[in-house]
Amino acid sequence: MKPSLFFVPFLLFVLTNTRSISSATTDDFIYDIAGKKVDKNTPYYIGPVNWANGGGIKLSNTKCPVHVIQDPKEVTKGDSFEFVLNAAKEQFLRISYPLGVSINLTKSNGKCKESSFLKIDDMESKPPSNFIRSGGLFNTAVSCFQFVKYPKPTNAKMPSYLLQLCPSVCGAGPHGCFNISTSVYKGIKYLGASGTPLELVFKKASA
Repeated sequence: MKPSLFFVPFLLFVLTNTRSISSATTDDFIYDIAGKKVDKNTPYYIGPVNWANGGGIKLSNTKCPVHVIQDPKEVTKGDSFEFVLNAAKEQFLRISYPLGVSINLTKSNGKCKESSFLKIDDMESKPPSNFIRSGGLFNTAVSCFQFVKYPKPTNAKMPSYLLQLCPSVCGAGPHGCFNISTSVYKGIKYLGASGTPLELVFKKASA
């Protein structure tokens, strides 16, 4: 399968870099496609490894609530996202550390007054109730996300991850973690707690 056109230059960087990411990441930090640790409170684009999975992750261009979708165009970067760590003293994201995911609501319709934190209202329900949307509260069960290493990465030299929602880690809610996946609903590919698990990589928005 071909890599996404948007991420091709960075894939080449990884393949030619003398510092092998796969051998260097013996710790539990999370890395972007340039081999740098993913920083908190810093905007990042989130995208798939392969073009067959579509383009970057972005916000739906609708009225509130704003949902998170995947652009069908493989060359698009999508919108930027920021990560707020529950462990305030930490600077960089780590595997299986609880965090909040924040979005810039002004990029939707400019009129949304909801909280910028993402949430899933009912992760055990059916679409669209189990889709990711705006209006969450930091460090609460419905907004308690974490990243883990993708079980079977497409490219061993490029670190890829799986986003999960883990309600019981931050409050009262179902035990266990729910993989964030893509699900087509009314012709749009939404991110939510059902469907095909999405293999993700990061690109710093300012890079």
